[in-house]
Amino acid sequence: MDHVIAKIGKGLKGAKDLTWEEAKFALNAIIEGQATEGQIGAFLIAMRIKTESIGELAAFTTTTRRYVPSIQIPESTHMVDLPLYGEKHNTLHIIIAASLLAGAAGAGIFMHGIENPSLGYDLSQVLQQLKLPMAQSAREATAQATEHSWVYLDLAGYHAPLTKLLDLRREFGLQNLSHQIARLLNPAQLPSQVIGIAHPPYLNKMAEALDMLRTPRALIIQGVEGFPELSISGPSSAQELRSGHISPLTFRPEDAGFRFGPFQAMSAKASPQETTASSPSPAHEAQVILQLLGNRQRGDQRAWVIFNAALLIYASGLAPSLAKATPLANEALDSGKAATFYQNLVNNKMHTPPNPDSLSSPLVTA
Repeated sequence: MDHVIAKIGKGLKGAKDLTWEEAKFALNAIIEGQATEGQIGAFLIAMRIKTESIGELAAFTTTTRRYVPSIQIPESTHMVDLPLYGEKHNTLHIIIAASLLAGAAGAGIFMHGIENPSLGYDLSQVLQQLKLPMAQSAREATAQATEHSWVYLDLAGYHAPLTKLLDLRREFGLQNLSHQIARLLNPAQLPSQVIGIAHPPYLNKMAEALDMLRTPRALIIQGVEGFPELSISGPSSAQELRSGHISPLTFRPEDAGFRFGPFQAMSAKASPQETTASSPSPAHEAQVILQLLGNRQRGDQRAWVIFNAALLIYASGLAPSLAKATPLANEALDSGKAATFYQNLVNNKMHTPPNPDSLSSPLVTA
């Protein structure tokens, strides 16, 4: 470990990238407990400063996958891997509503993430407010995918060593290489991935790393607050990997037939007319999502969720373009399929579902 730490820790000018074998060695030593706590901290911080190379990302991901078997999904042709390891501070977790809408339109969705106690609230708390099923193991994820083709997996129940590294976020005060590995992990080895990143250099790096890992298809998006979400208020840069070919893309709301909206349409905060008591909370977000799924909301937020659902439908292979995917998302919303899809997910759980009146709440405009 002292050799690899020295190699990557000599500053911006002196640091060198690790070879494939060195990267594998270092991560093996960390996961298997051969590295000391001091060495682990030094390695992760030095790599954070240097930033991972394409080869290192691929090597770290390959090594991490070796420690657990991939999750078996019976029918994965149109299923999309959707890693959620960003941190929301200002905007709604619109990916939840978009994933449910895309699921209602026929796309398979496999989301995964971890609880993040360092935040005031995180995506998992919104899911809990919505009473959506959250798989705690590979077996539960397989059962959930078999029943509904919509899965949220808590990574802690699937990959404990990687989760331990992710949890260091609280001690370090910043993310480390494990967050990039988790984005690339693809627990079920699905043929399509949609990955959100915050920092532009990772657009190319992750696309190239996934190509090295022989991923058939992936969309890497510089998304809203690092989530795999397209913005309704501006263009979103992306890289698309398809069968070994990487192409730069820019997604705009007009690609789905919408106009640009204000940033406030994506805000997790209550509207200026409301009181501070309606500040961001899991309950507030859940109510907005229910209104969207119930087709009881108009304006830019409705456009935003359709825009992102269309992205997932396109990524699943059910439509050849975002423009062709948009009518599928629209139809699933207008017909009531989205509300029914959500209720079916909730009703199959072993506890009382939420009040169905929440899906017919008064019309809200964004």
